Amino acid sequence: MSKETLRRVDTGIVQRGKNYRFTVYMGYSCTGKQIRKTTTFVPPSGITQRKADKLAQEEYINFRNHCKGLYTLKESMRFSDLVEEYLYLYARNKLKPITVYNYERHIQYHFIDYFGNKKLKDITPAVINYFFASHKSMRNGEMQPLSHGNAKKLCCILQSLFSFAVLQGYIKETPCRNIILPPKVMNEEQKRNYLTAEEIPEFVSMFQTYSPFHTIVMVLLLTGMRTGECLGLQWDDIDFKAKKIYIHSTLTDIGGKHFLTPPKTSTSVRYQYMGEQLTELLLQHRAEQTKLQKMQGASFLHPEMVFTSSTGNYKDRSSLYATFKRCLRGTPFEFMTLHKLRHTNATLLLNNGIDLKIVSEHLGHSDISVTGDIYTAVLDKSRIKTAVMIEKILKKKTPNKLPSL
Repeated sequence: MSKETLRRVDTGIVQRGKNYRFTVYMGYSCTGKQIRKTTTFVPPSGITQRKADKLAQEEYINFRNHCKGLYTLKESMRFSDLVEEYLYLYARNKLKPITVYNYERHIQYHFIDYFGNKKLKDITPAVINYFFASHKSMRNGEMQPLSHGNAKKLCCILQSLFSFAVLQGYIKETPCRNIILPPKVMNEEQKRNYLTAEEIPEFVSMFQTYSPFHTIVMVLLLTGMRTGECLGLQWDDIDFKAKKIYIHSTLTDIGGKHFLTPPKTSTSVRYQYMGEQLTELLLQHRAEQTKLQKMQGASFLHPEMVFTSSTGNYKDRSSLYATFKRCLRGTPFEFMTLHKLRHTNATLLLNNGIDLKIVSEHLGHSDISVTGDIYTAVLDKSRIKTAVMIEKILKKKTPNKLPSL
């Protein structure tokens, strides 16, 4: 084909040599002049004429829709390419390292096989809903449908990816709309979210003898800290004279390596007062750790940390979880997790009349509404107690019966 030869491929598409020229007609101006927009498309080398024509037609549709404001040229971007840009441009600059690490793992394990080669314009709410309805992952040694909790986490990652695509102008709106997640199904053990006041004496009796592990469990119960915040404590964070604990770090595990990072939210940077029991517990732990440190000398890697491994290294959270579950096996408290110690702490405070705002600040929640949402059931019980209490008070104040309404 000579350079001068024009070949009409389709409406709005002509080929001259190896290049394709697109023309989109946009109506007429107020002077009666026809408005048109043009661009050139160069197909990849080494492909057949038929394949080049097909690519040209696809790109022409993109160009035409872009001119008409329907969507941008990047809607033909593959999902895998979006992931690459998202991680490079957004995630590593805006998210915490542990979040980036977890997002990358989930994207590779769950999304790439299903979405990787799909174009953004082809990923619709229906496609995403089919993914959540059919996708399975390894759980308890076998492939099982996604749980509600895992599906919710994956949906959050997808929303972040497509929100980035919208902000970059790659797509007009996110397809993460009206997503149907697997139902939330909990067994009786999972429904138990905290220890009752009656159960606490028996539970606490299991952790009365000194050990670093027992100390961690009691600190979590007495303070309501997140596990990472507890393991991120340094001795300089504890003011024994003022009886204060300052929380401004969390221990993060990224691919088996430990780092001290800022807490979950800005409001998670806080301090708590210590009671006598907690003060004595930490003083005893410091004395025992000092003995261990003297025995090991320079090989004790992190003497500045409150909780360490037996060699003075950072305390591994997964091994702590495993020890806790092993300790509770065969007891009435098998339903408990380390995080449920935090729920127990908050529930005890709310049930004993501590103001919701104080509890929210104590836990380091980003907003008081977060605390209210998590502990709705507990707050409802308090509201019932309030209604009963006001009647009792009024009956004492007014001997006669209250007027009926």
